[in-house]
Amino acid sequence: GKGPKPNFWRAMTDNDFGNKMQNKNIAWKRASLEFKVSNVDYKTLENEAISMTVSYNLPGVETTFVSNYTINGNGVIHIKNTLNEASYEGDIPRIGMRMQVQKSYDNLSYFGRGPHENYQDRKASAFVDLYTSKVSEQYVPYIRPQDNGYKTDSRWILLSDENNNGLLFVSGSENYLSFSALHMENEDFDTTSGLDYKNSDKNKHTIDIKEKDLVQLNIDLGQRGLGGDDSWWSKPQEKYQFKGNQKHSYSFYMIPFNNKTKTDFINLSKQYRSQD
Repeated sequence: GKGPKPNFWRAMTDNDFGNKMQNKNIAWKRASLEFKVSNVDYKTLENEAISMTVSYNLPGVETTFVSNYTINGNGVIHIKNTLNEASYEGDIPRIGMRMQVQKSYDNLSYFGRGPHENYQDRKASAFVDLYTSKVSEQYVPYIRPQDNGYKTDSRWILLSDENNNGLLFVSGSENYLSFSALHMENEDFDTTSGLDYKNSDKNKHTIDIKEKDLVQLNIDLGQRGLGGDDSWWSKPQEKYQFKGNQKHSYSFYMIPFNNKTKTDFINLSKQYRSQD
């Protein structure tokens, strides 16, 4: 139950509370918590590959999310996600998937913007390069826990163990990936695990955040911007929002590997992006 699943919500930031995202956009959290699989289709392809399409109904926003998996005989999985148009007025806090892997896969490398956290409206000082760190180093200890450690414009991301075995994620040819990788779950940073923010725990502090025996990976098309032109009313500017009345698609590859080098990862990313 820890494999990729749809996610349209982020832990509330200070600015999100300022513009009332917990009221105006809450149906997207409901869609993340209460989505239902409506249909699964599969067929066999050439070269020992299988195509599987999973369709989800999203309550609250009254639309659908479709994930198409192409599972190849060599273990490589291609995932293409499509979020269809919704009539719900609130913009989408996040478009992506979340999954977990074992904590032992705690070596992170990625080719994207870094080394510090960055978001689509806060990335001018984060340059595209090849970065390497431990997952534990990704956590940003805000005094009031909130979404943190995010990275944008990533061509590929990998998680590996001490034996250099792991998973490589390569972005599709028409998009880059945004992601976060932490030893805490998304809910640890939100002020409530449910939909009711009236009695949410805004008194949570950094001392309440503990590492868990996991790596929580969010692998996204992106998030709404961090903040408006003030922190008490304004939403992120229009160009930093994902509108629900538009269709959104993105894709990526999941590639298992054993004892590869950085040169191998660069070559693999070029190979699969060119195939997408």
